[in-house]
Amino acid sequence: MPRGGKRDGAGRRPGKVAQARRDLADMAKTHAAAALKTLAEIAKDGESESARVSAATAILDRAYGRPPQAMQLTGEEGGPIKTEDVTDQKRLAALAHLIAKASRANGD
Repeated sequence: MPRGGKRDGAGRRPGKVAQARRDLADMAKTHAAAALKTLAEIAKDGESESARVSAATAILDRAYGRPPQAMQLTGEEGGPIKTEDVTDQKRLAALAHLIAKASRANGD
């Protein structure tokens, strides 16, 4: 009896998750104006209404998604990141250096 591989009818049904997300976003968008108004009211007059802020933020997140987070990876002075092709010989030499340094530190 063969094991593994694709089986008929197995796995996630295509499109169901994506459609559910679109439906949720559409429902949330109907409340986005009220959520934004709530945030504005709390920002202006609120004391400690963290539950309302959390709910309003959650609605906006579901309607429009979270803001993107910027990440920049650069090398020295904004240049490209330098990479080095390390050979086995270089690795062995570095390891030997570390072992010798550790031996000297231990008084061996």
